[in-house]
Amino acid sequence: MKLHRIIAIIWRHYFEAIHNLDKLVDMFYWPILDIIVWGFLSIYLFHNTQTSAIVGFLLGAAILWGAFYSLQRDLSGGFLDELWSRNLVNLFSTPISIWEYLIGLVSVNFIKMIVGFIVASLFAWAFYAFNIFPFSFSLLPFFLNLIFFALAMGIFTTALILRYSTKIQTLAWSFAGVFQPISCVFYPLSTLPAWLQLPAWFLPTTHAFEGMRQVLQFGTFSSLHFWWGLCLDFIYLFLSVIFFKYIFDVAKMKGILVKME
Repeated sequence: MKLHRIIAIIWRHYFEAIHNLDKLVDMFYWPILDIIVWGFLSIYLFHNTQTSAIVGFLLGAAILWGAFYSLQRDLSGGFLDELWSRNLVNLFSTPISIWEYLIGLVSVNFIKMIVGFIVASLFAWAFYAFNIFPFSFSLLPFFLNLIFFALAMGIFTTALILRYSTKIQTLAWSFAGVFQPISCVFYPLSTLPAWLQLPAWFLPTTHAFEGMRQVLQFGTFSSLHFWWGLCLDFIYLFLSVIFFKYIFDVAKMKGILVKME
């Protein structure tokens, strides 16, 4: 594995981004739009319930979910860019390995996610007086849990796109949304019916947002939710990498790479 090849992937997406308005807009538009929508809802709830904690829960959840969703989406979307530009064969005809490409893709989209997170946090602070930064140290472990799970989901969906091409490209934007209702993003786990609470317990996102609410409401750190989420992250990330490697080997053996559209 060569570092300069990984850096080359990062530069490839950087130059595309600075010459493509759509790529730049995605980094700012969706995070800001989410904060606007949930910010107004939070204000409405605050004036009708007089419970200021609700504002923090909703805006904090919107910021963290936006970061999680953008990393998963852009990881799969970055691979789709190679398909749309018919650059996949050219890319893998070079000495670059699949792991160098994957690390480069993860790195560039991680940077984009951080930019979006900072923009959303500053916007929430400036327009809704919600400052997430004082909680940064306590929220960081749960934020990392979300990042690891987003990577696992992004690698998994990328593998599916590699196998089935653009026929299932909508997974890049919709896959994370499947888990949102039982990830307890905007409401506690106890809100779910009993039969849904068990599967929700096995999602790292559930533990991340349950931990976030405990930090914002009580100022305490939940070791239980952190370690549960982290262990699940490692399991899902390991399985997604194994699955990706298997699909890539199948794609090479069957000549799928040169047939992809």
